[in-house]
Amino acid sequence: MMKKSKLITKAWKQMSSRVAKHKAAAEEPHIPHDVPKGHLVVYVGKEEETYKRFVIKITLLHDPIIRALLDQSKDEVYDDFTSGDSKLCISCDETLFLEVLQNASPRNSWS
Repeated sequence: MMKKSKLITKAWKQMSSRVAKHKAAAEEPHIPHDVPKGHLVVYVGKEEETYKRFVIKITLLHDPIIRALLDQSKDEVYDDFTSGDSKLCISCDETLFLEVLQNASPRNSWS
């Protein structure tokens, strides 16, 4: 009888440990695995359905043209930020964004 009790206790501890690990993992902020350290994801496009995902270096946020595009987009996509979907979106043509990236200062390279 004692062995059965120990087995139940052991099984209970293992199960509660798995639940605790799963709960802790669910509470951590999600960082995509394909985004290297020092980079962030930006969605570019005119409409949400056509957004294209770019991974850029964080230092690009200091570039004046990128800042201007972000400021311009801030008012246009404000509803997205208040809805809990905190994607960083730039509302402009993809071709324009690529030109801006190419002309950004060399120290602010992108990937």
